[in-house]
Amino acid sequence: MKATLLHKAGKIKKGATVDLGAKTGTNDERGPNDLGGASTTSAPVYAITDKDGQTENVDTRDLTIVR
Repeated sequence: MKATLLHKAGKIKKGATVDLGAKTGTNDERGPNDLGGASTTSAPVYAITDKDGQTENVDTRDLTIVR
């Protein structure tokens, strides 16, 4: 599945189209500097990979699914 990255993740730039991989865990707390602001609601975290092969773990709230 493809997604657009809404927030910079490591070396992967905001706005990049990425491939979603396996679920890697959950993000139990977000701070005020995270996209969408602070939250104590848990959300799944997935491995994403960009076209250059760079991989990061990203909270699903930082992704928009591309159909």
